[in-house]
This record gives sequence, C-alpha cells and structure tokens, in this order.
Amino acid sequence: MGKWKVLVALAVIGLTAMPAAADDDLERVRKVLREHPEIVVEAIRQQGPAVLEVIETTARARQKDLERARFSQALAKPLTPVMEAGRVALGPQNAPVTIVEYSDFLCHFCGQASGTVKSVMEKRPDDVRLVFKHFATGKNSVRAALYFEAIAQQDAKKAWNFMDKVFARQKDVAEKGDEVLDAIAKEVGADAKKLAEDVKSKALADRVAADTKEARDFGFEGTPVFLINGAPVRGAVPYEVFDEFVGVAAKTPAAAKNQ
Repeated sequence: MGKWKVLVALAVIGLTAMPAAADDDLERVRKVLREHPEIVVEAIRQQGPAVLEVIETTARARQKDLERARFSQALAKPLTPVMEAGRVALGPQNAPVTIVEYSDFLCHFCGQASGTVKSVMEKRPDDVRLVFKHFATGKNSVRAALYFEAIAQQDAKKAWNFMDKVFARQKDVAEKGDEVLDAIAKEVGADAKKLAEDVKSKALADRVAADTKEARDFGFEGTPVFLINGAPVRGAVPYEVFDEFVGVAAKTPAAAKNQ
C-alpha cells in the first residue's frame, strides 16, 4: 500500500523522473486518477498535511534550481556598473568576487540584507569586496546617503559604522532627518564642521544621483539589489542562498574581471 501512496503522490505533483521499472505503474496510476479524480480528493482529505508537504518541498526545490540557473546565466552576461576611483569599499581590491550593493538607508529589507552581506564577508574575508551604492528616492534617504559619503571622505570605518547605526534607527531618521543623522555622525566621531560643509558638495550629490540613475537604467525597481560579479540578485535573500551565489561566482572563470 505504501508503494501506491508514493506513486499517487508523485503523479499528483507531476513528477516524471522515475526509474524505468516504475514507468508502467506510474502510467496506471495516472490513468486511474484521470478516470477517478475523486481518489485525489479523498487522498488529500485523509493525508492532506503529508501530501502538501511533498508538494511544497518539491516546489521549493524547483524554485531554487530556477534561481541557480538564472544566476549562472547572468554571470555569463554580467552588468557593468561604473566603478569610479575614491569610492569607499570593504574587502581586498583583488578579491575574486565584487559585490556592488544598491541600497536605501530607509529600506527595512536593506538593513536586513546588510547583515547577510556582512556574515558572508566574515566567512569569506579574502574572497569578497563590497562596493556600496545608493538607490535613494526619498528626501531623508538622499540625506542619509550624502552623510554616508561625506563621512567616508573623513574615515571609511566611521562611514560603515554610520551605516549600521542608521539601519538600526531607520524610523527615527525617517521622521526627524538631519537631527538624527547629526546625532549619529557625532556618535561615530565624525568632524561636525567638515561634515556640515561636505554634505553640501555637488560632487557627492551627483554621485548619489548617478547611483540611483544607474540602478534604474539596469531595470531595478526596488531595494536592495546586489551585483555579484555583475549578476543581479534582488531582495533580501536568505544567507544560505547569498553565500551559495558568492561561492559560484568565485569559482566561475574570469571571476571579478568584469568589475
């Protein structure tokens, strides 16, 4: 009886990758189900959770396979962002994997994804270089981006610390803007006088605007988005998925040469 339950479950979810010896049995099951669909209804009624678990597990596996295939295809035709000199970055210059992140300081998922990227970089300290770009649309998102770039001109470490603190206080920044940004800048030890001048810089404003335009030109609509050696990964994907993609990129021929 157990064998037939398995065959029925496989037929219901449409799997065809069966051993040759089971082909005849599988076809008989399908014929019976086509002629008596009430069997499926009764099976689901009696074994609902088990059947649904099989279906959901299979669907997740298929989705992961599609994502892997899509990522591999994108690696073969990478996007090429502008990588101007003087841009703040984390990780070794000659790392085999370059991640370009398009982020919004007031995006909840960007804050979540930032932690994922850090964890991957901690696991792969010699393999990954991170370049942070902006996809800022709201007023205070743009202001936070300008503060980050201005602080980076003083000290890169302080800028990354500033980023972490802004992500942790997104609600306050969204509501109070410069008041909170100034307080965070003070916490990280930024030179307040220099900061006040640098946030007015046209060059920094142009950089933030150019980042946002670049993201839109690539067809991105939401945040965060990552280019892993030029292959786009959208959204705050789970750590395991992100780490797997980085590992694939590191092993791909000509890794990082397109960055």
